[in-house]
Amino acid sequence: VYDHLDVGDRVVALAQDKCKLIAGQYPDRVVIAADTLTAHKNGTVFTKPKPGSDPLDAALQLSGETIEVYTGCCVYSPKNGYADTLASATIEYQDFTRERLEVVAKNDNPQIRSGALGVFVDAPGFTLVKKVSGSYTGMYGLPTEFVYEQLALSA
Repeated sequence: VYDHLDVGDRVVALAQDKCKLIAGQYPDRVVIAADTLTAHKNGTVFTKPKPGSDPLDAALQLSGETIEVYTGCCVYSPKNGYADTLASATIEYQDFTRERLEVVAKNDNPQIRSGALGVFVDAPGFTLVKKVSGSYTGMYGLPTEFVYEQLALSA
């Protein structure tokens, strides 16, 4: 349904649809919805590894690469209606080998992440990040700077 849209428009549309669905059920409540996708600089969208596949193979594709994380967020409030945004972050990875990745991923479960590397401070994959720029919280799936602003407006 959304695959014809570019990555940024796709995550915003997904967040809007989620928000509208829940706000329709709870019109007197504040509703926050978000959706996140990760894409290579060439436009290839990363998806979660398929069951039975080796998530480290997906992670190895990130060695020395730069990816973009796109998070669409939509907030509904009874006072202000709907507001949405697109947050993005650029993540630049260090060069690494499978052996290094195995050490880093030893106590982690990369199967659950789209890029197969966790980019949060308590995840081993964070040690393979060279540089992050853009929306720091958007990179994690919820641009809190936008949500904070919308909640302040709806108070």
